Amino acid sequence: MKDRKIRLLLVEDDKVDQMAFERFVRSKELPYDYTIAGSVAKADKIIKSISFDVIIVDYMLGDGTSFELFDLFKELPVIVTTGTGNEEVAVEAMKLGACDYLIKDPEDNYLKTLPSTVELALKRKQTEKELQNYHDRLESMVKERTAQLEAEIVERKQAEDALKLERNNLRNIFEAIENGIYIVNQQHDIQYVNPVLVKDFGYYEGRKCYEYFHDRDEVCPWCKYQDVFAGKNVRRECYSFKNERTYDMIGTPTTLPDGSIGKLEIFRDITEQKKLEAQFRQAQKMEAIGTLAGGVAHDFNNILTIIIGNAQLALMDVIKNESLRKEIEEIKTAGDRAASLTRQLLAFSRKQIIQPKVLDLNELLTDIEKMLGRLIGEDIELLSVPEPALWQLEADPGQIEQVIMNLTINAKDAMPMGGKLTIETDNMDLDESYFCEHSIEKHPGSYVVMAVSDTGSGMDKETLKHIFEPFFTTKKVGKGTGLGLSTVYGIVKQNNGFIWVYSEPGQGTTFKVYLPRIKAGAEAKAKEQTPVDDLSGSETVLIVEDDDSLRKLARKTLQHHGYKILEAENGEGALRICKEHEGPIQLMITDVVMPKMGGKETAERLQPLHPQMKVIYMSGYTDDAIVHHGVLAPGLNFIEKPFTLEGLARKVREVLDAENE
Repeated sequence: MKDRKIRLLLVEDDKVDQMAFERFVRSKELPYDYTIAGSVAKADKIIKSISFDVIIVDYMLGDGTSFELFDLFKELPVIVTTGTGNEEVAVEAMKLGACDYLIKDPEDNYLKTLPSTVELALKRKQTEKELQNYHDRLESMVKERTAQLEAEIVERKQAEDALKLERNNLRNIFEAIENGIYIVNQQHDIQYVNPVLVKDFGYYEGRKCYEYFHDRDEVCPWCKYQDVFAGKNVRRECYSFKNERTYDMIGTPTTLPDGSIGKLEIFRDITEQKKLEAQFRQAQKMEAIGTLAGGVAHDFNNILTIIIGNAQLALMDVIKNESLRKEIEEIKTAGDRAASLTRQLLAFSRKQIIQPKVLDLNELLTDIEKMLGRLIGEDIELLSVPEPALWQLEADPGQIEQVIMNLTINAKDAMPMGGKLTIETDNMDLDESYFCEHSIEKHPGSYVVMAVSDTGSGMDKETLKHIFEPFFTTKKVGKGTGLGLSTVYGIVKQNNGFIWVYSEPGQGTTFKVYLPRIKAGAEAKAKEQTPVDDLSGSETVLIVEDDDSLRKLARKTLQHHGYKILEAENGEGALRICKEHEGPIQLMITDVVMPKMGGKETAERLQPLHPQMKVIYMSGYTDDAIVHHGVLAPGLNFIEKPFTLEGLARKVREVLDAENE
C-alpha cells in the first residue's frame, strides 16, 4: 500500500461535506485516490466497476442509509460518518460490520482524525485477513491430521494419563471433521459417536452397533470386528439399510478407558460417488456398444447396397417368370428390412446423417397425433398437454418423429389391456442440482422437455439398467428387435440432449426427453431442389470404391443410364486414372472411408487436375472428414448407403444439373 495511493470511495450527499473532504485531502496532501458518490444508487454502480481500499459512507443519505450498502461493501473496510452525534447509530454500524465511525462537527474537526482512522481501518482489515488465513491453515491442518489418524491411533498405546489427554484431543478433532466416527467395545456397545453420525442415525446411548446402524437384533454376519480386536486394520464398504447410504469404512483397534481393546471406525459417505461410478461404467458400456454397432452397420450397409441393388437389376431383367420375380422381390424386401435395422443401429451409435431444422415440437406432435391414435388403438386414451409458449429447438424432424413413435409403441406394449398415454411438453431451465438429483451427466441450460407417460405395467430397477442397450427386450422371441429405445437414446444424444426414465412395477412409466432450446430468432434453412424426371446422361463419371461388388453395381447402374464410367478401387488409383484420362471428368463418386487415402483427401488432390469436377461422397455412417456431429458439412453432396439404383441415378443427375455455387 506504501507504493501506491489509497483508493478511497466517499459516499456523501451533502455538497458542503464533500467540499470539506476534498479541501482537507488537498491541504494535507494525503495519498488518496478518491471517488465521490452522492447516493446509494451511484455507489452501487461505482463499486461494480472500480475497486477500492476503503469506503467512507455517511449514515443518512438521500435515497437510503449506509446500512443498505453493508452487503455491497462487506469485503472492504467501511468507516461510517454521522452528523447526528448519536453514538447509538455508530455502535449499530459497528455491529453490522463497520470498521470505525466518525462523528461530524460544525467546524469539520472530525476530518483531522481521518488519516489515522483510515490507516487503522486498513490495518484492522489486514489483521482480519491474516486471521482468516490462519483459520484456513488451521482447518487444513485439521483435515491433514484426520488422514493420519489411523496410523496415530495404533501407535498411541501409552500410559493411562497420556491416553486420557490424547483422547480429549482426539475428541475435539472428531467433533470437527466431516466424516463419521464411532467407537465400540468388544460387546458391541457403542462408546462414542461423533455429531456427523448422530445427525444421520440419531442418539446412541445404551445401544449396540448392529442395532444402531442396521436395525438388527444380532451381530452383522459381514462384520470383521474380530480382526480389528486382534490388532488389524480393516477397510470395507458397507450399505446401511437404515438410511440407504453406502459408506467407505476404516476400522482400527483403540484402547478404551478400562484398558480393553475396542474398535474405532471412520465412516465416509460414498453414496454419490458410487452412483457416479455406476453412471460412468454405464456410459462406457453404451459408448463401446455404440462404436461396435456403428462399425457393424457401416460394413453391413456396403453388403446391403449390393444385395438390394442387384435385386433391382434382376427385377429389371425378369419379366415373364413370375415365380422367380417374387423370389427376387423377397430378397429385396429382406434387404430393405435389414437396411432399416442398420439405420436404427446408426441412430443408437450417433453415426447417422441428420438434417437439423428449427422445430416447434407442439406443431410436430399435432401433425402426427392422428397417426399415433391409430397406432395405439381405441382401448388406449391419448392425452396431449402442450406448453402454450413452448420454446423452439433444432433437430432432425424425422428423427424426432421416430423418438415419439418408438416411445408410443413402447407405451402401447406396456398396456395390453388398455390405459392412458399422456404426452406433455414444457420449458425448463436446469441447474446442476437437478442433474445431481437425477444422477445424470451435468449440462445446465434451457431445454424443451417432452414427457411420455403411460399407465402400464412399469419396470423394475434391473430392467431399467438395460432398457437403452441395443437388442435388449422383455418381449417374447419374434415380437421385437430390442432396438426401439436404444434408437431413442442415440437420437437424443446426437441432438445434444438427454433422456431420463422413471418407472415402478405396476405404476406405469414416464420417459422425459430433454432437447436444448434454440435462441429466439433462429430460422430453419431449407434448400429447394428441382425434381429430376430424366435420369439419363452422357457425362463422364469416376467411381472410387474399395468394395469391388459395390463398385461394379454402381458402374452397371450408371452405364444403364448412358454415362461413361471410369473406376478406381482407391484414391491412388483415382489419381493415376485422372492423370491418364485426356478428356474432362464431370463427376466423381467416392466412398468416404477407404484404406490409405480417404474420399475427402482424394477429392482435394484431384481438384487441381479437374477443377470443374463435382463430387458425391457416399458412406454408411458419419465420418469426421465430411460430417461434424452428424451434420453434413456445408456445400458437400452426399448419398447414404444403402441406396437404391434409382436413388443413385437421381442423385447423380441432381448434382450434375445443379448450378455451380
